[in-house]
Amino acid sequence: MLLTPNWRDWYHFRHQQECFKSGTPFEDYVSKVLSLFHPDFVNPAPSGTLGDGGCDGLAEGGTIFYACYGQRPGRNAERELAAKISSDFTRGLSQWGSFHTWKFVTNAPIGPESLRTVTELQKDHGPASDRPLTVRVVNSEALWRQVVGTLETAVLNELFPGAPGAENVELADLLPLLDTLGTQGSAIDAGADVLPVPASKMDFNELPEASRIEFNAGRLLAPRIDRWYEESSDPGLYDVHGDKFRSLYEEARAVTTVPAEILERLYVSVAGANFRMDGKRANAAFAVVSYFFDSCHIFETPPAEGDVARGEVPDAVAH
Repeated sequence: MLLTPNWRDWYHFRHQQECFKSGTPFEDYVSKVLSLFHPDFVNPAPSGTLGDGGCDGLAEGGTIFYACYGQRPGRNAERELAAKISSDFTRGLSQWGSFHTWKFVTNAPIGPESLRTVTELQKDHGPASDRPLTVRVVNSEALWRQVVGTLETAVLNELFPGAPGAENVELADLLPLLDTLGTQGSAIDAGADVLPVPASKMDFNELPEASRIEFNAGRLLAPRIDRWYEESSDPGLYDVHGDKFRSLYEEARAVTTVPAEILERLYVSVAGANFRMDGKRANAAFAVVSYFFDSCHIFETPPAEGDVARGEVPDAVAH
């Protein structure tokens, strides 16, 4: 399933929530993240008087050493942080000889004393020293950029259950179609018969000009949707989707009588919340919804002239 920017933002928000936690909960989150990022990550359990040697994890064959500190509320937070950096580094240096990169992961703000401590360690272990080391502080945003934000979608879903993906899309089996529409080039099939939005139906349902523009853009992809259904292994998939669209339309109309709001609910049902944050996904949603609009599965069909004359207003027709 194509990961869209709005879903990526959701994962980022969840990451930030975890990074707002203090103390051990934050440290546990970091340990879990690193175990998903490094196949060989191990966080040693404290052992009696030996403790954990200032180590909150080794990775990449022991070449990367992690120390982690979740901020604790306190009046001397900056001094405590500087002392923690110094003590963890000193203990790690004395007890672990394999690492060449030392990373201190924290959600605490780095103040002047902490920064001085870090720069002194970098200077003491520069290229010309007896034991050259790469010393880095990884804050919450760096943890996202370097680690969490690089994880595969399936791993992110394991880390943050309930992502606004297929689980929140009413027509989940349409997601492959949306991905196809969103990833193919913008060129339209040569000779494709793409008709304008039927003005009478748009007028009859009082859809605003913005919706007409969206439909006109989306309907250029109609030939691809035709082909997708033709190539589907399930010959009844189009009818199933048509019935579902009609049901979703009826549900939306029971909540609001504003046509644009009904349409927006249909878009969300197809493409997920905040779909407009991704231009390709939004245009794919416009295409699919306009496709079923034109097939008369959603919104109301204008009455024939004879029906108007007799004062009859027929129900919407699904075909």
